[in-house]
Order: sequence, then C-alpha cells, then structure tokens
Amino acid sequence: MRTYNPKRPPIPACGLIEDDPEEFEEEDILSDSPTFPLEVFPEAISNIVEAFEEYENFNVAFTAASFLTVFAAAMGNTWSVRFMTGWIDRPIIYMVLVGSPSCGKTPPLQQAVAPLLKIDSEYDRIYCKEMEAYRKWERMSAKQREKNSLPEEMAVPVRKCHVVVDSTVEALIGALRDNPRGVLTYKDEIDSLLSNFNRYNGSDEGYFLSLFSGTPFKYSRKSNNEHIFLSKPYCSIIGTTQPGRLSEQFGGKRTLNGFSSRFLKVYPEINEMPAWNDTDMPDNVLAQWETIIRKVVGSTLTTDQEGNVISHELPFSSEAKLRVNRWKIEVSNAEYSATDSDAVRALCGKLETYLIRFCLVIQIMRGICDGVSMEIIDIESAERAILLTEYFRTMEERISPELETGMLDSRYTEPLGNLGDSFATREILREAQKLGISRASIFRFLKEGGRGFITKDAHGRYCKIDISK
Repeated sequence: MRTYNPKRPPIPACGLIEDDPEEFEEEDILSDSPTFPLEVFPEAISNIVEAFEEYENFNVAFTAASFLTVFAAAMGNTWSVRFMTGWIDRPIIYMVLVGSPSCGKTPPLQQAVAPLLKIDSEYDRIYCKEMEAYRKWERMSAKQREKNSLPEEMAVPVRKCHVVVDSTVEALIGALRDNPRGVLTYKDEIDSLLSNFNRYNGSDEGYFLSLFSGTPFKYSRKSNNEHIFLSKPYCSIIGTTQPGRLSEQFGGKRTLNGFSSRFLKVYPEINEMPAWNDTDMPDNVLAQWETIIRKVVGSTLTTDQEGNVISHELPFSSEAKLRVNRWKIEVSNAEYSATDSDAVRALCGKLETYLIRFCLVIQIMRGICDGVSMEIIDIESAERAILLTEYFRTMEERISPELETGMLDSRYTEPLGNLGDSFATREILREAQKLGISRASIFRFLKEGGRGFITKDAHGRYCKIDISK
C-alpha cells in the first residue's frame, strides 16, 4: 500500500506523469492492487476476516470491505459524527466489489450480510403474526371488537428490515419510511440496481446522489398518491460487478456528476479461481460475526415525539481533529491541486467525506469489540481512518483505467489518426496526453492488442492494421 510522503509530489489518480521515455516498461504503469489494511479493524473483526481467508479461501479485500459496509449499515442512524458546526455526518457507505466472473466476490458478501438477513427473517415472522391479527381485527364489526376486548383503532403493522433487495426506488423509499434506523441496499450484481435508473423517470439516479449525503427529501409514490418525507434517510449500498462493466456503470457522465466517486471500489489482483479447502471452518467464527452485528443492532435508537431520529452524536477530540486537518492539507489538498481532472477532484472531495465517516465507524467498532469510549472520536480512530482512506485512494488509481476504457474506445482514432503507419509507444503517449487520455489507459489499450486496430511489431513499436482490406 502506498504511504504518503508530503515531501514528494502527490501521485494523481489519473493523468500523465513525465518519465524518461527510454526507461519505462509498459507493464510498470498498470497500478498494482493495494493490500487492505486489516489493522484498521479491532482484533476480533480482523481475526474473523483472516479465518475466512484460511478456511474458505475468501479474498481478504472482498471480505473486509463487505464487513465494513455491513457494520456501518447495522449502525445506521443510531450514531452520527460532528466534525464542524455545520458538518454532521452518518456512516453511509456505497461499496462495489470488482472482479472477474468466478473470482470469489459473492461468498464473502453473502457471509457478511448473513446476520442482518437472519435478523430480518425474525422480523418477518413477527410481521406475519401481526398482519394476521390485523386482518382478523379488520374483518370484525365494532361489537365483535368490543366483545373480544380489541381496540376501536389499530395501526397497520410495519415491516421492519435492515436489508432491501428490491431494485425499485419506490420500494426503497417505503423501506426507509418504515425503518428510521436505515437500510442496506444489497445487490449481488450491482447492475440490477443501476440498470433501473431512469427506466421509468429521470430522477432515480438523483435520489441516490441525494441519499449519499443523507439530506432530507420528499418522494411521491405514484402507485397510491402517497407523499413521503424522509428527514434523516440512511441507505448504504453494496454489490458486485465485473471490470468490463465499470466503464458503462461508472464512467462517462457518472464520473463527471460525482456518482462514481460516491462508490468505494475494491478490485484486488486475482488470477485464479479460489481453491477448495478440506478443513472446515470452526462454527464459532460465523457466530462471532453475528454476535457483533446483533450487539450493534441492539443499541437503542432514540426518536422524538414525532418519530424523528435523534442520533447519538460523537464529536472529535482536539487531537483527532488536528490529525485529520493535517491530512487534508498535506494529502487531499495536494492531490486536488496537482490535477486538472474534474473526476480526480470529485474523488478528493468524496474521500474527505468518507474519512469522517470511517472515523465514526472505526470508533464504534472499537467500542463494540474492545470497550473503548463511544462518546468521542479519538486519535487512534483518526489514524486508522486515514489509513483506510488512503487504501481506497490507491484502489481508485487501479480502477481509473477501467473507467476510461469506454472513453478510449470512442476516441482511439484521434491519437492513432495523427501517427504514421508505424509508431513507437512514446509517440502515442504524446498524442494521448493532448487528448487528456491517461497513460495507464493507453498501456491497457496497447496490451489488449489495440482492439483490432494495431499490431505489435517489436518491443515498444506498433503498426496500424488496414481495416479496409
């Protein structure tokens, strides 16, 4: 994992960096996959992640990212963090696990979400009994209700849940109304969520842009002419996708409008299918994760007389606040100033938001698992949150060439058009730089055989293919 040195120039997440053109190797520019910093978790959680790796051959990054998101979703609106007078935030996380088919993305995600789904199944049994009683009451006359000592009025039962799997925005808004703690939108394939955007109207994507900030908004359900106001909506998202889908799902206008930068992306280097293990994982490993999640969910959610959520608010200690302010100056501001890319600058802003949210999640993790104070963000949580934030920054550097692939497909004729029939790597790099195409994307384009438009003659030299023949 890259460590930041304020004495050296920051590394932009995309764009070109000048090198001696005679010294580089094509493969050197492709970003390596950083290692997930398990040390940000309490030992109890990191031990569970490592047990899944040892016994189930789960990828650590997939498991850890899933645990982080599920833990935050279990917190929901119960806790919030105040960084400045006007900056109060909650632990909303949008997460995507990226990998090729059959690389092992889904099993870690399923195990992470399993405790919340188990709790939801318990809620469903209670809901079914309540609905049965309600329908029985509904069929009775006033005299029958009086005879059976039943009330004159009875509220329609509400379905409690922590996890939403329905792809429609209308279903999600209904779940948010009925569950003030908040929900987790869980999609094995994130495309099932994104493909529904704008299918029925032009505002679906906008709702998810707003939900990330947790700001109040109104929603009108056309199905029954119902108007819903959410004062503190909490919705985290987690799902999986494949590298080849990233450009379609998160590139283009979704890079420019900040949609892409709202999603943390985990894309580990996996070159083979996960192996099977003959040794069974101890039963208590799953039980330990469930115990942790139940302890979080069991924390009391406070509401006022009107049913509005009152989150337990954690301020920053002076030491922790100084530390994150120093990170902003030395890292985030430096990265922002070093690039002209709107996408990189959007990422800088969203990572600042995530840093504050990570501080809260890690503090509550340590409180639940290790018994530390859950009344204030301390310096230890701030240091761990910075480490986690820099992991996702480095991961975005690995992701950015994939996001640009679609752009490169539609613009490759421009850098190629200004070159001769035979050209060197450094020549196409110069042309790409003029067009704002990153060096990493050009190398990926060359490595993949130029998508049928060029062929490699020798090391560092390429020849155009005459497609008219």
